[in-house]
This record gives sequence, C-alpha cells and structure tokens, in this order.
Amino acid sequence: MTDRRVVTYATTKLLNQATAARILLELGDLLARQDRADLALTGGRDAADVYALMGADPLSQSVDWSRVHLWWSDERFVGLEDPDRNDEQARRAWYGSLIDQGLLPQANVHPMPVDTRSPAQVEAADQEENERALTQAAATYQQEIIDQLGPDGHMDLAIFGVGPDGHYASLFPDRSEVKLQDDDLLVTGVSNSPKLPPLRVTMTTPFIRRTPKVWLFTSTTEKASAVAAALGTTDDPHVPSSYARGTLETLWLLDADAASKLR
Repeated sequence: MTDRRVVTYATTKLLNQATAARILLELGDLLARQDRADLALTGGRDAADVYALMGADPLSQSVDWSRVHLWWSDERFVGLEDPDRNDEQARRAWYGSLIDQGLLPQANVHPMPVDTRSPAQVEAADQEENERALTQAAATYQQEIIDQLGPDGHMDLAIFGVGPDGHYASLFPDRSEVKLQDDDLLVTGVSNSPKLPPLRVTMTTPFIRRTPKVWLFTSTTEKASAVAAALGTTDDPHVPSSYARGTLETLWLLDADAASKLR
C-alpha cells in the first residue's frame, strides 16, 4: 500500500490554487510520456472553484487538451441539465470553454448516464424500479470505460473531495457500496443516498485503487474530524475516504482548518 502524503496550505484560496496548478502540471507530465491522459473528476463547491482556477491558469495553455479524457468518479443520477449534476457544474466552471475554443473534443468528455425519466416518473417509481435504472446506468458507464481503456484499464489521476462524514465519491459510511471488493465491478449504483439527491452512480473502491495517483482535497473546520479519522486508519467502512489510495501516490491536500485535528 502506498503511503499517504499530506500537504497543508494556510488558506482555502491557496489550497485551491495549488490543486489547480498540480492537476495541470500532472496532465502535462503524463502527456509527455504517453499518448493520452485519463482524469477522473469529482463534484462539489471546492471542485468547481478548482476547475475555474484551472481554466484561468496560464499552465492550461501548455496542456494538449485533444489528448485528455475527462471522466467522473461519481454522479447524481438526475436529468441531463439538472444543475446538481457534477458534469454540468464542471462544464460551466471550466471545460465548456475548452470545447468552445476547439481545444477539447466533445468526444473526450465521458459523463455518467443521466436519468431519462421525467420528474413525475421518478417520484412515482418504487425502489425496485430505481435500482434497475441505476444498475443499467452503472453497467453502461463501466462498458464505456472498458471500451476506451480495456478490461484492465485505469484512470491516470483521480481527484476527490471529502465530506464531513468522511465519504468520497458517492461511497458513504457503512453502506454496502463502500465495502465492495469485486475487482470486476468498476461502477455501481447508489440508492437512498444519505446525501441528496438519493440516486447516484459511483466508481467502486477496487477500480479507484487501480489509479496510479489518487488525490483528495478538502477545506474548512467542518471537515477536520473526518480528515483526522480517515488519516488515522485504513479501510474503515465508518470512514470511506480511508479506503482511498493510488498505486503510486496517495495525496491529501488540505487547508489549515481541515488539517487542524491532525497530530
């Protein structure tokens, strides 16, 4: 297991600027030695801030975006233009501009499937119907990964936020999804998520752990207990982010507040 390295920044602003620059530099390094780079993105307020900074950073001009592929580690299973979708937030904050400039091919963006049902149909659906829809969505995304990268393929870099409860991706405390150990199951559905919206799709921990570099970034005192708990243990279903690791590097990027309970 790779060691987990922690880097702390004095403020959230510095954390987000450094994370944006690190991602851009890593993409440049990857493309200097291989034909393409596959990046798994996350959602949330912090992520949107980082993406906006990536778009504004001059380092972005040094990346050959035509060889970068964007994926999502998890997604809210909602309609296509729902503002809650992680890919929609990232598009507005960042990558939509790359597409508009002709730098990033639309075909290089791999959003997770949407829920094509109407709001009324979703509201009327029972648990079994929702689980069928989630299973199909997860299988569709898994097949897209395999089609692009092969059955043993992996992301090159995966970035994650961390919730106050210690979750990462859509892997929540003490849920069955965080305990999955099937190496052949790359993506799974999540029903009755403890965090709204209730239906989600997520990469699994076994697939995430194929990634050479896994980075987690988070800020504020609200996350401090979760950060301390995750870094104080490994593979604890009470703290899902304790499972997060890469084959080469596991990096935690924190502001001083999020790191305040570390010893």
